[in-house]
Amino acid sequence: MTYFINIATALSQLLNAVVFAGDPNETVSGRVYRENRDWAVKIIDLLFFFQPDHCLESHVADRMFSRKILGEYDNDTI
Repeated sequence: MTYFINIATALSQLLNAVVFAGDPNETVSGRVYRENRDWAVKIIDLLFFFQPDHCLESHVADRMFSRKILGEYDNDTI
């Protein structure tokens, strides 16, 4: 199951980067939540009805990923 979630996340990041000219490390769901696009959040959350607060959770996951990456760079001894 993790494999499919990773693929879906990668596709969302690609869509955000290529179609919407956004950050390639941010998902579409996380971006619309961060930018307070309430109409888009409602639509996406309806599509992901099986995951309550999908956009909020995507935003949190995007931020956690960023912090993980930044933490790895902070620990580098280059």
